[in-house]
Amino acid sequence: MLKDLTNGTWTRPTDKSAVYLEIAPGDKWGIRVTLIDDYAKVEAVDGPKGVWYKGPNRYSTTIYPPKLWERLRGITLESKIRDEIDRKRLVAQDENSKLQKDKL
Repeated sequence: MLKDLTNGTWTRPTDKSAVYLEIAPGDKWGIRVTLIDDYAKVEAVDGPKGVWYKGPNRYSTTIYPPKLWERLRGITLESKIRDEIDRKRLVAQDENSKLQKDKL
């Protein structure tokens, strides 16, 4: 699952979870994907130690397995996670561009 996430680092903080962190060199904002049992949390984070506890949906979203009607349409948990990763990458990109504007 999610084998194409290779630009960052994977860690295993517990037996039931895996964390992927991707922050481009020179950027402050990036993404974190936490896989836990049968759901995932996808976040746009402010540095490697940034954490969102019940943060705004713009920055942090919990992804649950597809419901029956979603499965009938061919939606998988992996596809839902990938879609949210794309959205959070855009958020991180937007936040990084704001930081660049502030420096000028």
